[in-house]
Amino acid sequence: MNVHKITGKNMRDALERAQEVHGAAAVVLGQSEDTEGVALAVTTTAPASRSELERMRRRADELFKDVARIDETATSTETSEVEERLLSHGCTLGFAAAAWQEAASLEGRHPLDAAAEVLGNKLQVAKLPKLPGKTRVLAMLGHSGAGKTLSLAKLSARLVRAERRVALAGLSDGRVGATAPLEAHGALLGTEVKLFGPGAALNASTLGAPGPEAILLDTTGDIEEDVARLSELEKDLASSGAVLDVQLVLGANQQAESWAALFEAASVLPVGGCVVTKLDETRRPATVLESICEENLPVAFLSAGSDLTRDLVRATPDAFADIFLLGRAS
Repeated sequence: MNVHKITGKNMRDALERAQEVHGAAAVVLGQSEDTEGVALAVTTTAPASRSELERMRRRADELFKDVARIDETATSTETSEVEERLLSHGCTLGFAAAAWQEAASLEGRHPLDAAAEVLGNKLQVAKLPKLPGKTRVLAMLGHSGAGKTLSLAKLSARLVRAERRVALAGLSDGRVGATAPLEAHGALLGTEVKLFGPGAALNASTLGAPGPEAILLDTTGDIEEDVARLSELEKDLASSGAVLDVQLVLGANQQAESWAALFEAASVLPVGGCVVTKLDETRRPATVLESICEENLPVAFLSAGSDLTRDLVRATPDAFADIFLLGRAS
């Protein structure tokens, strides 16, 4: 059982040092304030059992010179309940341990209530304020199959119900039928869908901005090409009465590698938030929230199901907590 103490000026610095020393296999067991800033207890040996995890935690407490737990036996069941929920819904061991440690510090609270408060505040809620006199070009960016077009359809229906003036547009890669779902939704709303194929001019004028309050722009799923076109659009909109707002669409049933690739590619764009989709298509929906948390990105909407009027909801701390602890957004 090898547990090591890693210090840093702040949490990011300490985590980077832990990865540098111990590699990608490093698992954070706990954290504490230190004279140098932040101290982490790190192991490279994944615990094989709950009892081994508790032994590692006790060793971490010794490294931090913390006061021993008053009644470890009484709290072990509570610790297990919160952490096991997080682990079963897709959180990593380090995230679950850190979240429980923070929740346990909230005295006089039921463990699940304390954990819900901590987890609900782990992520930011994206704000989409009105832009008086300007048009928001809301671009849905994500991999194929993430649910971009359906999310756009749900959001446009939501805006129309709120009597907001919206227009629809989409990038096209020339594939036959690729834009049919978007065009069908435009017909349902009674609005024209402007399509921009390869080489077509994509700018404020061709989009019709400024004009409506929002232009919802679908993308092709070819991340590299979509990012390149959106980067050029951002430059053009800078001199117009429109603002580009990129929403990253993350399918909860997709692989972490696809989310990481999207985060990296979109780092050059004005990302306003994330739309988490397909929460009903995975048993481990907390995985995507942990990934977003690591990127320090806000979340705008959560989606589960295909109903245009019901299955897209605004992100809230309560919804985050439900996904982490219950495995669903209630």
